[in-house]
Amino acid sequence: MIKKLTLFILYLFIPVSLFPQLKINGTVKDGVTSQPLPGVTVLVRGTTIATATGPDGRYTIEVPSDTMHLSFSFIGYQTVIKPVKGETVINIVMQEEEVMLNELVVVGYGIQRKSDLTGSVSSVRGSDLTKISSSASEYALQGKVSGLQVTSLSGSPGSSPVIRVRGVGTLNESSPIYVVDGNILDNISFLSSFDIESMEVLKDASATAIYGSRGANGVIIITTKQGQTAPKIVFSSEFGIQRLQHKIDLLDGHEFATVVNEIV
Repeated sequence: MIKKLTLFILYLFIPVSLFPQLKINGTVKDGVTSQPLPGVTVLVRGTTIATATGPDGRYTIEVPSDTMHLSFSFIGYQTVIKPVKGETVINIVMQEEEVMLNELVVVGYGIQRKSDLTGSVSSVRGSDLTKISSSASEYALQGKVSGLQVTSLSGSPGSSPVIRVRGVGTLNESSPIYVVDGNILDNISFLSSFDIESMEVLKDASATAIYGSRGANGVIIITTKQGQTAPKIVFSSEFGIQRLQHKIDLLDGHEFATVVNEIV
């Protein structure tokens, strides 16, 4: 019994290096640019054995010989699970992780998660804009953003509406500015609702600060739809009919002149 206990204690103190080890190395690159990715975490699945790639994207890790899979993870990229199968050189190409548009909000020069926002920002998807038939894309915002007013000053076809973000804040021009794919514009009458991917309405000072005094009345950031590699044809059409519901019987020119002469 003492002999077995002694052997067991000696077994506990045997260095790990005495067990069969497998030394794996390789390079991790970006799938689009083919540039090396530094700081990628390389982990033996089911264990705490891990390392990270260096500035040149290379890594070296010693793993037990019975290791089945290695996990490669990096922020902004899809996690790659690679079977080992006794290989000593494993090169990995990582693809950027696709993030749904409704999880992100365009803020100033970049994008930010909705949960991280500290300013007042409202986002409207392009699919919601096309649910309403309108002659101008601004009309599609009506009723979708709190604190935003869309008013029509003219009933003429093609006329642009007046937009106010949280009311009138100045005696001068009170309209917000539009930022279409990074270009600052005064109106978007030329833009169809079907060409818009998303709209973000920046309403407070913290959100509009980078635009200076021009953003004092609010900023509407518009991201248009981009081209796709797969060919796709989309056709849509709409029409409208205007009809006078109750026609008032008015005087013609001769009758009006007669009535005026009688009054005088």
